[in-house]
Amino acid sequence: MGKMTTDELKTPDLYYAAYLLASGQELLGTERDGRRMLFCFADSDELEELKREWLNSTGLVAAQTYAQAIRSLKALVHEGSN
Repeated sequence: MGKMTTDELKTPDLYYAAYLLASGQELLGTERDGRRMLFCFADSDELEELKREWLNSTGLVAAQTYAQAIRSLKALVHEGSN
């Protein structure tokens, strides 16, 4: 799902990252891990609850906001692969 360091969460899951972004979490940036792109988010009190909601399929975000987050993150992936 995601690797939590002391002050940030890193995840290779584009759709989970899009959910976090659409939920208002701060994207700090991206990192390469071999061929994978990691999305890095600032630690917040909400992260554990959002993770639980994601895993239980109970998280709710606006569809257009989620779709835009996916497009934005895919653009970052494509930029990073050049």
